[in-house]
Amino acid sequence: MVFMRTILKSLVIVLVLLGAAGGYVWWNYDAVVTMILKPQTAAAGDITEESFGLVTADGKRFALGDLEGALASFTPSADGTPRPLVLFVHGFGPDPDGEFGLYTMGELAKGADADVIMFNWPSWISMTEFPVLNAKAASERLIVLLEKMAELRGPGLPLADRPVMIVGHSMAGEVFRHLAEATPDLPAVLVKRILFAVPETALPDHRLWMEKLGFADEIFVFVNADDPALQVTTRMYNTARLGRTLTNLDGSAEPLAQNANYILLDPESWRHYFFVSGQRSEAIDQIFADILKNGATALKNVYLRPEPASNVFVVVGPGAEGS
Repeated sequence: MVFMRTILKSLVIVLVLLGAAGGYVWWNYDAVVTMILKPQTAAAGDITEESFGLVTADGKRFALGDLEGALASFTPSADGTPRPLVLFVHGFGPDPDGEFGLYTMGELAKGADADVIMFNWPSWISMTEFPVLNAKAASERLIVLLEKMAELRGPGLPLADRPVMIVGHSMAGEVFRHLAEATPDLPAVLVKRILFAVPETALPDHRLWMEKLGFADEIFVFVNADDPALQVTTRMYNTARLGRTLTNLDGSAEPLAQNANYILLDPESWRHYFFVSGQRSEAIDQIFADILKNGATALKNVYLRPEPASNVFVVVGPGAEGS
């Protein structure tokens, strides 16, 4: 009997310790992840041209240089009107072209009533390496893809009358930072708009590169102070992240890009994929799709409240705490 009581006491102690450890990880997950995950310091040796590619929402895969093949795979609209095209640039993670990635593209297709192509880049090395150098390599290939898009805008060519939008999620922010800093010679208004969904890149001085994205007619930056992934990178770099806040860690306000509008989701949603159905509120549902389809005119949406800064807006409405 004494032996059984000892065993039970020991088991209770173990369970309490496990619970305490689990609680610590839950409330301090960003510190725990930061102890494991570090920025990439050497180029991944297995990166080749085949590591990059194009993927359509129905799962068809094409070489990066076969944009025309990817465009030809889409079913024409019933009335023959050219459909808009969304280029989706994904962020950090394994299998971005897997089931969830295809689902995400399907959601974008529905929201914009558009065809969607993913620019697929090697966004995963391991649980311990954050692929920042791969993001730079991706920016070089993305420039080539955008140059090809520019070539296909001529009369009678596949993109002649197609409006093109870009959605860049999370670490795509780093891809576009490198792209902009390379100052590519791309035609003005090649892209109608870019939507940066919680971009994982440094907040300080972001306007210096963002204002170089002159090939986009409009830019929108979605910011979420409760984003769990960007809480990790904030701690990793000890620098404020653009997709999480417009205020530096020392409390100073960061100068904003004059060619961009900023949409503050906080305190609306803590989900990293806030723009995917089932992970957002009615307000975000409507706002993201409206901006993707209509651009700046959607800033008059009833679920958006303009802030004193002329290019900053806050989400209000169903599900938003500030409504």
